[in-house]
Amino acid sequence: MKLFKRNILGLLLLLVAAVAVIAVACGDGDDGDGDGGQEPTATVAADGDGDDPGLLAIPEDTTGITDDEILLGSHLPLTGVAGIYGNAIGPSIQAYIAYINETQGGVHGRKIRLLIEDDAYEPPQTNVVVRKLVEQDGIFAMLSGLGTAQHSAVFEYLKENKIPDLFVATGATLFTEPISRTTFGYNPNYIQEGTAIGQFIVDNFPGAKLGLILQNDDFGGDGEKGIIVGVEGSDVEIVASETYEAANVDLTSQVQRVINEGATAIAIYALPRQAGSVVSVARDQLSFEGPIIASGVAADQLTLALMGGETVENVFTVAYLKPLETEGDAGIEKHKEILAQYASDLRPSNISVYGQSVAELLI
Repeated sequence: MKLFKRNILGLLLLLVAAVAVIAVACGDGDDGDGDGGQEPTATVAADGDGDDPGLLAIPEDTTGITDDEILLGSHLPLTGVAGIYGNAIGPSIQAYIAYINETQGGVHGRKIRLLIEDDAYEPPQTNVVVRKLVEQDGIFAMLSGLGTAQHSAVFEYLKENKIPDLFVATGATLFTEPISRTTFGYNPNYIQEGTAIGQFIVDNFPGAKLGLILQNDDFGGDGEKGIIVGVEGSDVEIVASETYEAANVDLTSQVQRVINEGATAIAIYALPRQAGSVVSVARDQLSFEGPIIASGVAADQLTLALMGGETVENVFTVAYLKPLETEGDAGIEKHKEILAQYASDLRPSNISVYGQSVAELLI
């Protein structure tokens, strides 16, 4: 299946100067001592008092860290409308952690253990499971908590409790602006991405009448802000903007409304199931043939399957990691090998590639 060779899911907009993700093993120069052959990037104050602002004091609270283990937690949707993510990201992170634990003895002699709790993509449940991970399980850090509205329910709590909040699985600027000493982003933010999408539409579809379909939270809101910046000053006109609630998987009415408003192109900030619904409704039910451009959140093989058949022609998305279909790439081949050994039930996908990239950054 060479989908990207055929340009079916068309465009790879390079949103960031690519981080060297999916490296073979842990990267070049590994001396086999379990730290990837690299020196720590933070200097610990010798006296531990941290008076020098350029140094980091040794924390008094080492909850979740023992002589031989580092305990982490994550909230992911293993059920519900976003289950596609949790059921690929979680196992792929776990697979890479298992690979590092087995082949390198963990990091600095400590094995890593990750506890994953299902929040079903529901913010109230996110609050419940994150408090459990912190207050009952005693995790050292949170890893890749997924979802904009979901993580919104807990990131201030994590900050107040000084829990490192690593590589939040959302591009919402809410978590990274202003910069926090405890919360760390990873995804290119949705305003950046939306700007790139808007510029792509201006460059490739001049004079387009643009309809927007957006998830009703900061995911869709930030994407809209970026698209507006990207088309500003051009002859592309935004003629309609429709939102949907995350639990809604049938977006027929939203698609109908933007087309009725005269849209000749559609931009989507939606999860895979909803993005698939937009494309199938637009193509199969409403005979819409214009370009459809989706956020990178939908850049996965399952989205293609949900769209079905020839409806994916003239559909574009963005990506900032190597797609699974990158032929002959040593990192992608290594990713497949790791999954085959440590997560044999998981089918490789762009989402599993994302999961491993997060785990590599963690290491």
